[in-house]
Amino acid sequence: MTSCQPHLHEPVKSDHVPSSQQLARTAALFKALGDPARLLLLYQLKDGERCVGELVVDGNKLSTVSARLQTLLNANLVKRRRDARHLYYRLADEHVVQLIENALAHAEEEMETSE
Repeated sequence: MTSCQPHLHEPVKSDHVPSSQQLARTAALFKALGDPARLLLLYQLKDGERCVGELVVDGNKLSTVSARLQTLLNANLVKRRRDARHLYYRLADEHVVQLIENALAHAEEEMETSE
């Protein structure tokens, strides 16, 4: 196999090159998305705001769910509000909804093509 000869190719031109800060924030976002349990939490929030207690399923502990939500909050994927003693979480914006839906659709596509 021969290697690519850079001098034989036109340089790739881009109108916008992301800054190193933007790339680092995006990498942190994908790192936060890199856990199935956190993805499930985001999916549960897709239809609207939920109290932390409502998100505790399948034998998970409240502290575990809270830690996962904190990771998502730090990555700016969710927002929260306090109402007396309860914390409510929601997706940060419509981009997160689209991101989750696109990722799930892409994963399903990969499964179909590998069969």
